[in-house]
Amino acid sequence: MDVNRRHLLGVSAAAGALAMPADAARAVPLTSTLGRDATQYGVRPGSPDDQTKALQRAIDDAARAQAPLALPPGIYRTGLLRLRNGTQLVGVRGATKLVFTGGASLLHGEGVNSFGLTGITLDGGSTPLPPRRGLVHCLGGRDVRISECEITASGGNGIWLEQVSGEISGNIFANIATTAIVSFDANGLIVARNTIVGTNENGIEILRTAVGDDGTLVADNRIEDIRAGRGGSGQYGNAINAFRAGNVIVRSNRIRNCDYSAVRGNSASNIQITGNSVSTVREVALYSEFSFEGAVIANNTVDGAAVGVSVCNFNEGGRIAVVQGTSSAI
Repeated sequence: MDVNRRHLLGVSAAAGALAMPADAARAVPLTSTLGRDATQYGVRPGSPDDQTKALQRAIDDAARAQAPLALPPGIYRTGLLRLRNGTQLVGVRGATKLVFTGGASLLHGEGVNSFGLTGITLDGGSTPLPPRRGLVHCLGGRDVRISECEITASGGNGIWLEQVSGEISGNIFANIATTAIVSFDANGLIVARNTIVGTNENGIEILRTAVGDDGTLVADNRIEDIRAGRGGSGQYGNAINAFRAGNVIVRSNRIRNCDYSAVRGNSASNIQITGNSVSTVREVALYSEFSFEGAVIANNTVDGAAVGVSVCNFNEGGRIAVVQGTSSAI
């Protein structure tokens, strides 16, 4: 075959490849270089039908393959989805939405390690959740990472964690019926750069079932409009509440408009409350109380509160506190 003929055949083959039929092009997985495409499992974005079964099948298969599961833009109606070890759910920020149709939670994991959730809106539809449940509910797990998501209209808590390590960062929480983020007995947790607007109990709760080391870092969050929906004498209406949790650092948060306190440490030893900006809180802005040993409250600004800083209630113990450099305009 002469050179010119070989050249013409090569050009013709290339043109044929570029003119691939539309059906064949659509058959190529949209996320072949990233992981599994949820639509390949029969998941249909924008469908009015419930997608729970198809989504669960996709989650299970992608986790077995240790591959991320990508959810293209669209709305997916779903009930409870169970997480597996290694589940990685990836969406398009602001365009991929899971709409909750009912159940104990939307996403539930027990002993799930290396779970990741990125770029997905979780809409609870204000459907009531059982007590002590979150729209995302994780009981035990290492390296749990939830980032760049929006959690809205939860009929209970936004995220509920027990004995979890990992990071909750860069998320938006809005219109939460109880508390945006609840952590019990953390094993190494970072809660950072989240925006929380509108809850009926607290913004962030760092709790332990018994007094002990916790070490959670709560930093650079924006927290506003926190109501004490259930009343009480300080249990609710706080932007950040640490209870029995030792060695917690609360740093550089922007807090505004709380029914009670901006930061409340109750029996929280060695707590550091530093560099926070607080305005318009209706009780004590920064609080350390009851049976703590060691508290540092330093370099905060408070503009509008009943009391700026209080270290008190030593009837159950409590000693060693440093308060310095905090500017208060009451």
